Amino acid sequence: MFVNEVILICYVAGLLLGVSGLTVAFLAGRKKKDALNDAFVLFFAGMLVICCYDMIIYYCDYVIGVLSNLKVLRIGNCIIAGTMLLWVNLQSCILEREALKLLDGLVKKYLVFYIAMWMLLTVFLRIEHFYTLKWLLLATDVILIVAFMASAVARIIYAAAAGMKIELYYMILVTAMLLWNYISYFWGETSVYWGNSRFIREPLDLTIVFWLIINAGSLFFAYHKTFITVLDREEDGMSDRRTLKGRINDVCEQYKLTPRERELMELIYAGMSNKEIAETLFLSESTVKTHIYNIFRKLEVKNRVGVICIINGDTDKTE
Repeated sequence: MFVNEVILICYVAGLLLGVSGLTVAFLAGRKKKDALNDAFVLFFAGMLVICCYDMIIYYCDYVIGVLSNLKVLRIGNCIIAGTMLLWVNLQSCILEREALKLLDGLVKKYLVFYIAMWMLLTVFLRIEHFYTLKWLLLATDVILIVAFMASAVARIIYAAAAGMKIELYYMILVTAMLLWNYISYFWGETSVYWGNSRFIREPLDLTIVFWLIINAGSLFFAYHKTFITVLDREEDGMSDRRTLKGRINDVCEQYKLTPRERELMELIYAGMSNKEIAETLFLSESTVKTHIYNIFRKLEVKNRVGVICIINGDTDKTE
């Protein structure tokens, strides 16, 4: 009984971490509206949903004594698939790569298809029908795991190649935890089919540990990558608006540059060629040229010298 109480306390702690993360992302979004903050808000909201679901299931199974059936587990799989969808979206905002847009699009579409299909089947089919469809369940779950891992591993490789250590460790952590939880639910479904319930269902009892890890890691990452960045930006604006970072921030705000265009503008200021920028950001040279053209157009300059002059405040030299 003591173990059950400890696990329920862990669920409450997981919910508190999720609420804290959602608050941090929301506050950062109020100060600086961008896709990364929006993605964090959605991801933390998804984590709260899955934590609540898991806590209810655990309470019913081990406190009240009403064991979950296959329909309940299938709903759990769909909720985790939804969390995976939000994670793929968050990853694409953490590490933008033109080469992965097609893969991300395919993975997102499959996840949406998977969630919609199985939620509808769960609602309208009787439990015995799932035994007939068990091989379809297996096939769709395997495809989901492979698709999810393809998107996650691709970004992990890019992060490792770019030397982005914090992003790398964070993406490995969350990807591993989400994959473990999904497999746990799949394992739970297997117990319903083959009858070895106690042995196979036990991994489901510890899923809260992984939700705690994900929420703690996400809270730390969101705080340092969004909230602290916003505070630093405001402090830079009040204490020293003439630093390079402050000047670039001013230009981006004034001319409505996107985060990607800001990255390119920093590299232009550093004197990098189109080829060097493409290699640094893992983009094609044609994509780099398009972004640079958009920067020239927004700043109303004709060349890189004009961009540097605007950053330095020498607007009379931009002609």
